[in-house]
Amino acid sequence: MKHKAFLALCASMLLCSFAFSAGAPSAKITSLVDLNVTDELRAKHPLKPHHEKLSFTCLDCHEGQGNDASKFKSIGDKGCLSCHGDKKKIAKRLEYMDLLKANPHNSVHDGPTLYCDECHNEHKKSTNMCTECHEHEVPQWMGVTP
Repeated sequence: MKHKAFLALCASMLLCSFAFSAGAPSAKITSLVDLNVTDELRAKHPLKPHHEKLSFTCLDCHEGQGNDASKFKSIGDKGCLSCHGDKKKIAKRLEYMDLLKANPHNSVHDGPTLYCDECHNEHKKSTNMCTECHEHEVPQWMGVTP
């Protein structure tokens, strides 16, 4: 019985490895073991506390970008929204702010069309674009931009 279970396990592993290699994307699949992240890079590109608390790694956002973290590119809206949902969902989550016309994700000026990184940054301090014109009102409307 143990022999049959072992053979079944070997066969399924072989099948899975064949299926994975046959349909694998052309980009190199990397793992954290292969990732080249120096202490200097970690200091230069720290994670936001809420992402760090979730034990995110570079590859959670920069998937398929190789194993040299110094060459990683911005993930843009597509990357952010892959976890956070679409812009309308985000705007709906803050719709209580619509009463003051202060919902930053559904602004009276731009609706839900702003790029995420116009306010939010992962590896540096975020800024609230609304403060460019509403510097006195924003502290009353909302807290610190994550």
